[in-house]
Amino acid sequence: MKILVVDDNALGRKLIRQILERKGCDVVEAADGEEGVETARAEIPDLIISDALMPKMDGFNFLRALRKEPALQKIPFVFYSGVYTGQKDEELALSLGASAYIIKPKEPDELWSEIKTILKRGSRGEKIFMPVPIDSEEDYLRHYSEVVTLKIEEELRELEKANAENRERAKNYQDLFNSIRDVIVVTRFDGVIADVNTPALREVFGYEREEVVGKHIGLLFPGEEEGKESGYRGPVSNQDGMAPREAMFRKKSGEVLCGEMCAMKRCDEQGMPTADILMIRDISERKQAEEALRVSEERRIYLQTGLTLAAEVQAKLLPRCFPSIPGFAIVARCLPASQVGGDFYDWQEVAPGVLNLTLGDVMGNGMAAAMLMATVRAVIRAETLMNRPAKALQLASRALRSDLENSESFVTLFHARLDTAKRKLTYVDCGHGLVFLRRANGAVEDLRERGLPLGVVTDETYREGVVAFNKGDTLVLYSDGLIEALPELPVNNRALAGLLNCTWDAMEMVNRMATLTGMKYPPADDLTMLLVHCNE
Repeated sequence: MKILVVDDNALGRKLIRQILERKGCDVVEAADGEEGVETARAEIPDLIISDALMPKMDGFNFLRALRKEPALQKIPFVFYSGVYTGQKDEELALSLGASAYIIKPKEPDELWSEIKTILKRGSRGEKIFMPVPIDSEEDYLRHYSEVVTLKIEEELRELEKANAENRERAKNYQDLFNSIRDVIVVTRFDGVIADVNTPALREVFGYEREEVVGKHIGLLFPGEEEGKESGYRGPVSNQDGMAPREAMFRKKSGEVLCGEMCAMKRCDEQGMPTADILMIRDISERKQAEEALRVSEERRIYLQTGLTLAAEVQAKLLPRCFPSIPGFAIVARCLPASQVGGDFYDWQEVAPGVLNLTLGDVMGNGMAAAMLMATVRAVIRAETLMNRPAKALQLASRALRSDLENSESFVTLFHARLDTAKRKLTYVDCGHGLVFLRRANGAVEDLRERGLPLGVVTDETYREGVVAFNKGDTLVLYSDGLIEALPELPVNNRALAGLLNCTWDAMEMVNRMATLTGMKYPPADDLTMLLVHCNE
């Protein structure tokens, strides 16, 4: 027996389902009256158990709706509700045709017993699930006539339903046919157009359906000779389908467009060909995009080649090996944000035991910064060879002023002269500031003497600072790329010095600073480090 349970409480439905399924019933569910009507129509249950108060459609209106439909009006209906406002609820339920009004909660066996009683009694005292008694031939014929009439009415309803479904299916097919953006042209075997999806035809070719139906398919191709070249070969071959091929087509305006065509046979239910089908897609934009992509790729390769050459040149401008001088270890590392960058480091031995050291950071990165970097490096090398640091930077600032003004850029730079015999470093800081001295005992000293970056117009003269080295001391220079790589961490001189306390090897120190970035390559900004470690 199939029973429909309608209740907006999912737990309540589950409890009733368990009771009924243990008794061998087939249970279907609905969450409100509206869903109950639809489910009853689809399932035609033997019994309906419904709550009284529900959203959308309550139990009383649900019962009214059922009694209006011939196929559903004789199904026994039981109210099973936890809300009871008095005898009027039960009287209303029975007046609408309900078999009973049961108040929640009920023990499972008690609820099942009442349901069995209702099923035996039937709606309004009639027996249900029992044959109709026939006392005479007249009663038999009348009953048979009623049964046949109901059967015919049911079949008529089914037929009308089937017709409605067919009409809906045909409409859906036509809507689907018209929704496809490719132009679908159905032709007879002589090439005459029989059907076409109008929206796509209008969008691609500019024709209306009546302008092409009954005309030869050649209408959509260029002139006769051009048509042969365009890929039109007349009726489709006997093969089931063909791979898409490019072809030229002609719009109503006469404009020729580049398209892609796929041809196939339309077959009936027996698989017999009944027509040819051409699917045409306008690929003009795709061809333009492909051409633009080809040009862009050629330019990318050209620029990439230029960048590769520039990177090779820039790499050759950096010192190829670390200087070997008594008492000191000098190491450096540069990680550009792109193939070329604006950071650089450099050293020159200007006399035995005397070394010039430079770390510069040109604003920005990429090719423009790299070009400025090469210029700045050349000027610094020329001016610092024969001059003390302060005078050399003053001359370099004057020489670079016009170039930096024209490029709207500036350069932060740290330049120093190391006298290894005296263990003394004389330096000039041009707005760089990212430098500290880590003493052997772990103490951190900031280098206070500082001036403005190169490229900033000022009358200020650069001043020199002096640092004296003892054994185990390390000068640490780095660019702001290290700070850019760690925006979530408080990167400062003391924090960096703390990370270097466990090692006295200069190369290991540089590598440890690089690992702070997570070794992300390329970094967000050019990253350069230079360390001077006193060994003796």
